[in-house]
Amino acid sequence: MKFALCFALLLASVAGCASPDLGRSSERGPSTVHATPVSRIDGGMVMGDGGGFDGGGSDAPIAASISFDAPIDGASFVRDTIVGGEWVASVTLEASTSGVASVEFFADETFSLGTDASAPYSVDYDFHGDGRRMLAVVGRDASGAEVARDTISITITPPADTGCHAMLDALGLDWAPAGANRGIADPVRVQPVIDGVRFRYVSNAEPTAMLMDCELAPRLVELAHLVAPYGIDEVIHIGIYNYRCIGGGDPDVDGCTPSQHARARAIDLHAFGLAGSDVEYSTEDDFVITTRSSCPLASSSEPDRVLKEIACSLYSERIFQIVLTPNYNAAHRNHYHVDMTEGSMFIGQGVEGVDPEVGIFGD
Repeated sequence: MKFALCFALLLASVAGCASPDLGRSSERGPSTVHATPVSRIDGGMVMGDGGGFDGGGSDAPIAASISFDAPIDGASFVRDTIVGGEWVASVTLEASTSGVASVEFFADETFSLGTDASAPYSVDYDFHGDGRRMLAVVGRDASGAEVARDTISITITPPADTGCHAMLDALGLDWAPAGANRGIADPVRVQPVIDGVRFRYVSNAEPTAMLMDCELAPRLVELAHLVAPYGIDEVIHIGIYNYRCIGGGDPDVDGCTPSQHARARAIDLHAFGLAGSDVEYSTEDDFVITTRSSCPLASSSEPDRVLKEIACSLYSERIFQIVLTPNYNAAHRNHYHVDMTEGSMFIGQGVEGVDPEVGIFGD
């Protein structure tokens, strides 16, 4: 009797070891998909650690499963958050699992949103495009093989107002529309403390409100976020708006190329103040000119290193389309000129004793 019962259990276990179907049916049904991994040695199936019918170990294979906890299938998300100067929908993806070593989240079949190797499994992702997105979460075993999968769909929708003023509100800036000024397409006046970083004109003892084109303001938020981890709480600048040509002159009189300052879409960064002290890292005094043209720029001191890392990050993270450092020419020895000229990325270089020509770049 004992032998017959054990033999029946063995047959039931073997029947349960058929290859799992990781696909999904045409109906939603339960979100968990089960797979049954087994160990094989030379084609023989090992039924656990017991080594036999009466070996004392568990005869049941370990089942793997995975399911989305968030978002729910069919959920809709509005692009109502600003990241990198763009409207995005920030979505948290979470999954419950058993019998897996790691999980990976995907959008639209093949685009990886991130991997998490420890529970609770979650990934935060910023969606930029609108429309229906198919999401998948895949569970893998220790070897990296897929053992379970779940899929859902979500919809990303645009914000009700995609205008620049709405963006300033979403960023939490203290701002107001400004009166008409020559050259400025959308003049606004922004208060000088941005996410805890003060923006102060070099000759002023205290920070003052800044006149600029609306589209410059989100870049200053990114700049504040960039410098804060260095312990910097003050950006000291040499100006934003100046209705003039590159190199000088009046655009309305001299027929010359307007500077990006004439459009209030540029800022000249002179120095950075460290929180809780009077220490300033100055582009004029601490930036060491180098002939190297690509980042990382060689540095010779801590202030020089920080200044050059900031310049390279402004460049590499595309916070500004043009970055001119003291390397560029004599007119830029005491500041970084950064602006929003479309289609150009330039960090500048200097050759000992010879400065490059300004050319088409703003100043």
